[in-house]
Amino acid sequence: MSGEDGQPAVVKVTAEQLGLQLGEEYAGQLDIDLGHLTAWDPAPIDAAKYQGEGREEACLETARAITQSLVNRLFDLPSEPITGGRLAQLPFPTTVLPRQRPLPKMKELTRWQKFAQKKGIVKKKRSKMEWDETNQEWRRRHGYKRVNDDADVPIIEASAGDKPGEDPFARLAREKRERVSRNKKSQLENAKVAAKSGALPATLKLAAVLTDSGQVSKAGGARAVPKGKRKELKEEIKLASRLSGVSTASMGKFDRKLKGEKPGERAPLGKRRQFAAVTDTAGERAKMGGLADRFIRERADDILDVKKAIGKFEAEAREERRAAKEVIYAAAAKKAGKGRGKK
Repeated sequence: MSGEDGQPAVVKVTAEQLGLQLGEEYAGQLDIDLGHLTAWDPAPIDAAKYQGEGREEACLETARAITQSLVNRLFDLPSEPITGGRLAQLPFPTTVLPRQRPLPKMKELTRWQKFAQKKGIVKKKRSKMEWDETNQEWRRRHGYKRVNDDADVPIIEASAGDKPGEDPFARLAREKRERVSRNKKSQLENAKVAAKSGALPATLKLAAVLTDSGQVSKAGGARAVPKGKRKELKEEIKLASRLSGVSTASMGKFDRKLKGEKPGERAPLGKRRQFAAVTDTAGERAKMGGLADRFIRERADDILDVKKAIGKFEAEAREERRAAKEVIYAAAAKKAGKGRGKK
């Protein structure tokens, strides 16, 4: 069966036509959301039904009946045949689920994006390959074996301005070297201008004042970097030199020393960890003994010496008894002195 447009028509298939035996549905009123495949009874539950010994059977029967009602609603949806069965499109969910976080806000469009959206301009990704008419094949736009590569030109057409006896291939190579030289010079001038305005990245500060040979540029010189930043730039150069010196496979141990480099200047940053030997039991005992002695010395006031405590208690008791005897003797002597009178 097909529709007017020749596509398979969507038909409604019941469970009886598929040979399925449906069970009893839920007796109560259900709220069903086919979009989320959920169903629930909004009415209050019977507490007495789900208590006692038969509560497990009651829960299972209620869950089975609600699930059966949900499945019956699924068979009422329009479906279409596919390989291995039939496919039914679920409706849009009607239940609003809560979100943990708010909906993301749309990013505001830039002026160019608004203009492009208004004019219908769509950005297209430029292909890395381009058709080469000379070689009749697809080649890269840039790099090795690129399109219209000067090195692959077998024949150069002569022009009226060519000099007699001049090699046209050598002229192309010379012009290419001149273009590269001009680009390097322009790049250096841009770096100097950026350094004067303070907008030069830290990775290009050294290139702004040095030439290709590594000497200080006369054009830039001391004016290429402000006076207040010369010391900062010097420290950055030292740190960069040290990091590059220890970035080799041997961490600078077998590399050639530079002129004026001090001993130990290429030492790795940080302190190397020292691990004790696993076979030296005597050294381990001494180390653990020293650790225990230090722990006892630091917490000597917290440890109770029983003998010392008993001796201190007995000394205090003797002192109290001696003081009591002195009081008794003093009272007796005072009483004896009052009894003696003149005759």
